[in-house]
Amino acid sequence: MTIKPSKEIYNDIAYNFFDMNSNKICFMFSGTGYNYDKPLMHYATTLMLDLGYDVVQVCYTFEQQQFNQPPEAISEMVYNAANSIVTYYLHSNAYKEAVFVGKSLGAFPIVDYYMQQEAIIPSRYILLTPPLSFEHIMQNLVNRHSFIAIGTADPHFSNEKLHQLKSHQLTIATNADHSLEITNNTLESISTCQTILTKLKIYLQN
Repeated sequence: MTIKPSKEIYNDIAYNFFDMNSNKICFMFSGTGYNYDKPLMHYATTLMLDLGYDVVQVCYTFEQQQFNQPPEAISEMVYNAANSIVTYYLHSNAYKEAVFVGKSLGAFPIVDYYMQQEAIIPSRYILLTPPLSFEHIMQNLVNRHSFIAIGTADPHFSNEKLHQLKSHQLTIATNADHSLEITNNTLESISTCQTILTKLKIYLQN
């Protein structure tokens, strides 16, 4: 990407800030092994920049043993790591709109916290491969609204669960795995990424 981020630290948590001098902002929360250099997060970032958003990529890291907790505790852990940065930007700048993008682990704080709170400013929520197999995630998604992208080869995929989420904008990628890629099919993986981003752009512009 042509715009280079400033690398910052706030409350001991590193993050990348892309400054577009905008009145709207996007907060991005990565997965455990799916960081911002991976295709979908990289191009989601550039799409947000194309649409004129300031972008904050939160770069939390956790020890493996920290994942030996109940899912709700993991969600709180990620939220606590990210929220001071989110709060800092929302209170120190006159933003009029926010978008939250979470990949897998990064969907936890969005679903369990940000979607449940009264938003400070109008906000939209983007969930890439959310862990729908966790009951608390499903409970907190019902009767809410977000953009959800998930593949049919993802272990968290469930037709039954998605049927309960008709209030959401659903993008289902046939044969895509938890990275939203097609195993042993590079061109189809690229096509899948393009399809998801095209639908995401339409969602954000409506």
